[in-house]
Amino acid sequence: MLSRILLIAMLCISSDVIAQQEQSLAIVDPLPARTAETDSEALRLMRNDKLDLVLPGAMRDNNVDMWIHVTRGQDPLMVQFGKTSGYLIFTDLGDKIERAHFGGSAGAVENIDVRGSENVARAFAGYNYDNSDPNQGYSVPEVYDEITQFVAERDPQTIAVNYSDFLVVSDGISYSQFLKLQKILGPKYSERIISAENVINDFLVRRTSREVAAQVEILAIARQMVLGNLRKIVPGKTGAREVGASIIYSAVSSGSETRSRDYVLQRGALFFGGYGGGPLGKYMDMDVDTKTYAYILQEGETGMPDFLQEVYDLAIAGQEIMRPHMRVGMTGGESLAAMVKAMEDAGYIYTPFTDNGRKDRESVQKMLANTDKPGFSIDNHSMINNRIETGEVEVDVRTEGTSMGPFRKFTHHKKIQENHLFAFEYMVHKYIDERPGDPIMFNISNPQIITSKGVENIQVPNEGVVLIK
Repeated sequence: MLSRILLIAMLCISSDVIAQQEQSLAIVDPLPARTAETDSEALRLMRNDKLDLVLPGAMRDNNVDMWIHVTRGQDPLMVQFGKTSGYLIFTDLGDKIERAHFGGSAGAVENIDVRGSENVARAFAGYNYDNSDPNQGYSVPEVYDEITQFVAERDPQTIAVNYSDFLVVSDGISYSQFLKLQKILGPKYSERIISAENVINDFLVRRTSREVAAQVEILAIARQMVLGNLRKIVPGKTGAREVGASIIYSAVSSGSETRSRDYVLQRGALFFGGYGGGPLGKYMDMDVDTKTYAYILQEGETGMPDFLQEVYDLAIAGQEIMRPHMRVGMTGGESLAAMVKAMEDAGYIYTPFTDNGRKDRESVQKMLANTDKPGFSIDNHSMINNRIETGEVEVDVRTEGTSMGPFRKFTHHKKIQENHLFAFEYMVHKYIDERPGDPIMFNISNPQIITSKGVENIQVPNEGVVLIK
């Protein structure tokens, strides 16, 4: 069977290299293009497997007997559940997680075991809200007694509800609906309510094989998009914004110039970017957190200057230094401590970040002021796949799974699970004579996966800087 895997070592973009790539592509049997139908089928598989295979562990590991998820059409879990309205209730019966729905629509959730009456659905939609229409055949709030009875029959000791003052993705219920739910449950069961943030968090970050496959596909597509955008660069004509370039060094332009929104890429510029997002880069709402580095050669150069290459080599060396210290079963805190020690043993200085750009830069400048050693910080964070469209604004709904970063201590107690998708992201910085007073920094980032085998590469890691002629 002809392999569909094409390994492209592209360290120099030139007409010869592009021609060689095209010849290689000619002998590969490419997969057919994705369609709306194939995407829909893949999403259905992911949704069903999450409920069948992931939800039981997410509830039981957090000692939750019942999860009540209340929505009114818009919900942070729309990717997982579709457009739901009403009360989705998941109950651990021991041998299975029972699925019940009361209200408007169960969305994309299949295999519902218990469905509420039509009267509850109509009441939830607002019919006979003030009991002014007796022809509806029910009264409010008595119509919701069937939910009260349903819960009482199962007598859950712990009831998780989708509210949270921390995780937006877990905070889908409105204030009025929360008060209404308390009335429906009554004092006895309302006292057993807790936030569903731990259940929802684990439900999202524990991945099925189909989710992993989707992430791999989006990363492959995104990489080709980046390389394609880099091929289009014409020094002196292409704007940095056109290719999503963030300049980290320029031989000819000042820092204030390179930070301008209208900066045009010049020879001697080192940057990361190229854009890997867009319609194809958000397949199934999966995320891309990849940084591809490129350098525009000056006249007479055949490679990046040695003083830049030296720091870049120190930066990418961290991938193999830290890789053995992320394993299934370790907590985020244990993994971070092991990686810090390994990097320090290799001669790097730990400069932990706070994720505040200005403060972190000032901290690095002070900590490296009297040394020629490189500094480093780590932000190996869980990947997310939740986004909500609000008009023209896209809101990032962060899922805080197990993460290994100094400013993510609230996840350090969580254990790394099988199929843990994460951004292998860290920063290495070092003073160079060519830019005194301000260390140059490489932010290395590639999404990868942690399995029982260790850290497996599902995307080409940072191995070299793309050279643009």
